[in-house]
Amino acid sequence: MLTSSEQGYLVKGLRSASAELLMVPELGGRIISLRCLKSGREWCWHQPRPDWLWPNDGGDDFANSPQAGIDECVPTVAACQVRGRRLPDHGEVWYQDWPLDPEALASRELRATVPLTVSPLVFSRGIRVAKDGAFVFDYSLRNTGLLSEPYLWSFHPLLNLEPGDRLELPAEVRELRLNGGLGVPMAQGDLWDYPEPIPGIRLDEAALPGMPGACLKGFAGPLDQGLAAVVNDRTGDRLELQWDATVIPYLGLWINRGHGGFHHLALEPTSGAPDSLADAVESWSQHGVLPPRGTAHWSLRLNLS
Repeated sequence: MLTSSEQGYLVKGLRSASAELLMVPELGGRIISLRCLKSGREWCWHQPRPDWLWPNDGGDDFANSPQAGIDECVPTVAACQVRGRRLPDHGEVWYQDWPLDPEALASRELRATVPLTVSPLVFSRGIRVAKDGAFVFDYSLRNTGLLSEPYLWSFHPLLNLEPGDRLELPAEVRELRLNGGLGVPMAQGDLWDYPEPIPGIRLDEAALPGMPGACLKGFAGPLDQGLAAVVNDRTGDRLELQWDATVIPYLGLWINRGHGGFHHLALEPTSGAPDSLADAVESWSQHGVLPPRGTAHWSLRLNLS
């Protein structure tokens, strides 16, 4: 178990034979570093400024957050209103303090359980190192109420882009349903062919029409195979996500090529689509449902090589 600090915040971490993961419990359990020990590549993106971490409150615009590394979005990604509740931008856990379970820490696991601030739900995430060196994320979401509750969960990693990076998605992914973007010729709900929606524009190479200054969000699924990777044949680096697509059937893809001056990529396994839980319930009909007093469980494997 690793312990350090960054800008005055406590940092806890795990290390395998090939990779290192660092998180800040106080800032929503945010993972601020994911580094390959062999190549030295840092996969977690953050803003190019010395004070790139700071706290937020519920209701803050996520654009005014550090936006650094990996956080968790539940029960929505986009701010919306569901059942009279105003659900904050990027959900209800990313701005909270996550107290780590001391018994889990003794077993070399980073585990925290966080009640949501608006919805009658309790979220839990544990991170451990598997025997093969993968980082395993174990999740649960519990409904404390007496009514069924719709929800979205999305893994939310902002990853650095380097020359030569390309996406590897299952062969079944042949189109994306678009949910947002700037500087690109699209409308909400458009279907784009993947990987080449426009001649010469390769999404699997993180290219967008309108570069620089363009960004795009789209969804694939429901999937038969839960697999997504970023690979670089020049350097040999590979980041791979694996999950059970029968439980988490969708993948969000975010590409930012210069919007806000930033360049990054996100592979977002998710329980539904689009980013707004209200839209997922009312129009796309793609979301999870927790029965009264029910609990959902799922896992995600992250491999670096």
